[in-house]
Order: sequence, then C-alpha cells, then structure tokens
Amino acid sequence: MPATIITKPSSKWPNILIGLAAFIVITPFFNYILMTKSISTGDAELLAKNADLEARLRKMEALAPTSHEKKHLFLPSSVDNDSPSASSPLLIKANSINSYWWPSAKEGGGLLGKIHAAQNPADCSSPSTKFFVWRSKQDNEKDTRGLTAWAHAGASHLLHALTDGDQFEKFGSRVLITDDKLWPMAKGCLHGPETRECYFEPLTKCKLSDVDNQTISSGGGNNQVVETLLKMNGDEYERSIRTVYLSPTDIWFRNIRRKYSWTGLPGGDNDHAPIDMIAAALAYYFRPKEWLRKEIDERIRASIPSDLDPARTVGVPIRRSDKCNGHKLEGSAAGELDCPPLEKYLSGVKSFLEFDPLIENVIVTSEDKAACQEFLLMLQKELPKLRVVQNVGDVQQGTGSGSKLEAYVEGSGNANVVASALTSMHLHLRARYFIVTSKSTWTSTISVMARVYGFASDIFVLDIGRNVNNFASLARSGCGLDRL
Repeated sequence: MPATIITKPSSKWPNILIGLAAFIVITPFFNYILMTKSISTGDAELLAKNADLEARLRKMEALAPTSHEKKHLFLPSSVDNDSPSASSPLLIKANSINSYWWPSAKEGGGLLGKIHAAQNPADCSSPSTKFFVWRSKQDNEKDTRGLTAWAHAGASHLLHALTDGDQFEKFGSRVLITDDKLWPMAKGCLHGPETRECYFEPLTKCKLSDVDNQTISSGGGNNQVVETLLKMNGDEYERSIRTVYLSPTDIWFRNIRRKYSWTGLPGGDNDHAPIDMIAAALAYYFRPKEWLRKEIDERIRASIPSDLDPARTVGVPIRRSDKCNGHKLEGSAAGELDCPPLEKYLSGVKSFLEFDPLIENVIVTSEDKAACQEFLLMLQKELPKLRVVQNVGDVQQGTGSGSKLEAYVEGSGNANVVASALTSMHLHLRARYFIVTSKSTWTSTISVMARVYGFASDIFVLDIGRNVNNFASLARSGCGLDRL
C-alpha cells in the first residue's frame, strides 16, 4: 500500500496580505511626516496664499446679488418702469445703458412721485378738487411749437397748478388738465386721440367732465364766475374759483418763484435746488405711452453699444434748421438766431478730450441731416479714434417745428418723427460731456435732464450759443441765475 503524503498549506498568501495591510497603514503616516516637513521648510507660504484667495472668494460671494436682486437685475430692459414689478429702480437703470429707461412717477418716489400723487386726487369730482385748464391756441392746427417748447409750457403750467400761482399756503393746489383739441404733432394718430395723449401718459386721471363748464357771468344772482382768462404773466384771479382756464389767444405761463412751497419739505426753496423741481416736472410731462416706450427701446438698442461707458462719452446735440436765420420751410417756424458754426462744436469736443483723455465716444444727433453729415466728416478727419454713436433710423426731418411733421420726409409720419426725436434725447442721457447752444430749449433741456436723470455721475457743459435766462443757466451750471 503506497504511503500517503500529507502537504502543509503554503504561507505565501498570508504573508502577501499582511504586507499590503502594512503598506496601507504606513503610507499615510509617512505622507503626513513628509507634508509636515515640507511645510516647515517653506511651503507654508503657498497655503497662506490659498487661505487669502479663499477669503477673497467668500467676500465676493457676500457681495453677489441675492436671488431677489437677480430677478430684478435681469428684467427685460423694455419693462415699464411704472410697473409694480419694477421694485429695484437703481438696478433697472444700471442695466439699461443700451435700452429704454425713464424715471418712474408711480414707483420712483421723490419729487416725481409727489407730482403724480398731487395730479391724481382720490376724488376728481369733489367740489374741493380745483382745476387749472390748459387750453390750446385758437389756431391750434398751425401751432409750430416743437416737443420741448410744449414740454416747457406744460412744466410751467404744472408748477402754477401745484402752487396755485405761488399761493399754496392760502389756497392749496390745483390739478392741471389739458383740453381735447387737436395737437398738431398727433395728426393721424394710430395709437390714441389726436392730442398729446397720442404719445404721452395723461397728466391726470381726472377728465374734462370733472371740471366746471366754461361760463362767464356778469355777476349777481346765484351765478358764479368759473372762468378766468389769464393772459399775462402776473395776471391775478379769484382763487376760490374751482376751475381756472388759460387764455386761448396767448402762450402764457407764470414764473413760479416758490417752487417747493407745495411739497412740505422743510427749508423749501432756500434749501432745495430749482433744477430738481424743473427736471421732475419735465420728466412727468415726457412719460411715453407703452407703444412709444417700445419704439424708443428698439431704437436705443440699435444705436447704443452695450459696452458704452457714459463717463467717457461726449454728447453733441446739433440744433440747426428752423433755429437758424434764413431758414424757410412751409409750416415751420422762421429762423431766430445765428447758429454757431460746426467748427465750434468740433472745438468743444477737442477741449473735452484735452481735459479728459479717457473719452472714447461721441453721440451726434441733429434734426438737420446735412449739418449732421458734415460734422461726422469733420470728426472722421480730425478725431478718427473716437467711436461715433448715432441715432440709427433718425428721420432728420429738417425742422424742430411741429405743425406739419408729416410733410417733411416722404413716407415718414408724425409718430416716426416724434419717436426719432425722443430717442435722440434718450441717447444723450448716456453722456457726461455736452456741447450745446442754450438759445435752443431742445439742447438746454437735454443737459438739464442729463444733470438730474442721466447715467453719468457728474455733467460738464460747454455753451457755444449762450442765452441769458434762468433755464440757460441751469443747463450750463446746474444753478439758476438767482443762485449765482
């Protein structure tokens, strides 16, 4: 019987497993020792840098907008600023360099909000609600006033109504309301009545049915005089009358001196700037209807580069055509001054460049196509490094008058001309430096609005066609003649 051979189990695999286990346990220990040694010999500086970077990242994270802020930061730029959803006005404005923006009367607060509240009383039919009726001229269809001439009349009448002719302390405020006569620039309106409300929001929610009828009594009996025709600056009237009418034969408005009397602000006109009140009244007048906001928004997007820096931008609103002596165009106002030569505009741009070499852009607009093209050629030759921004699609109708806008450019209606002109004003709000002629209410209005509602923090104006009145002074320096 063969012998049985008994073999012992091999010790190879247990030894291997024991070795692997030892390696796994010992390796981290040696790594720790090596890391400690590395730190002790100078790599601690790298870890310190990493710690500093982490601290910076945490600080940036703290400054990042919250989800609520992001919601408003990235709202579509064409949003209605008067919408309740627009609860972050500063964020919306900051995000609107190349899109529509205008201060909100409903949500913006401040003077603009105060005007809106005064113009929209709780009960328009109440006997205690008094009115100031802004009437059209008798020959209203031939009224040649342009956009800013109308706006200045409206702002002046508004201040008259709010102060009741500088007598607020005794008689309170009135509501300014317009009649429903044809507004020349609204002929053929496709978006509403043929009045200023074709383009702009109503001055008040009150209706003409809320005011007293136009009747004049010779006195006696129970009859009451409810109409007072104000014809001259300084004409007085019985302020107990509920409804006061302006004369249809004269372009008239009172120069209100105590512009802040109706606000309740401590210090009144002694402590607060006239330019802020005037700009707020103009901003209230110039609130576009929704269709016009969208039109302006599209034009701004087509015109303003998304990387434009307002602080490095010059605005050159060239006012020519009917402003200049020798202008002849049917339905347009005659010239009234010697317009500054284009070389003066160019010299102004060069002066600003010498003052601030960081200037990169120049916004050039004009209702006068020939003058605009000539100036662009001058810029191209003399200052080729400047980026030129224009109002893309500008009608350039050749006049600032408003009675026959539809007849000046073939195929272009009144709405196109008005949208084009307002877009030019909006473009210039994106500038810091301006060359204007204060003999033009158009260019003066641009600089005044830029000072109060523009995108740059400080404004500088060169006036190459100086006028001597309070508004011209506001345009040049931000201060009225009475404050200089």
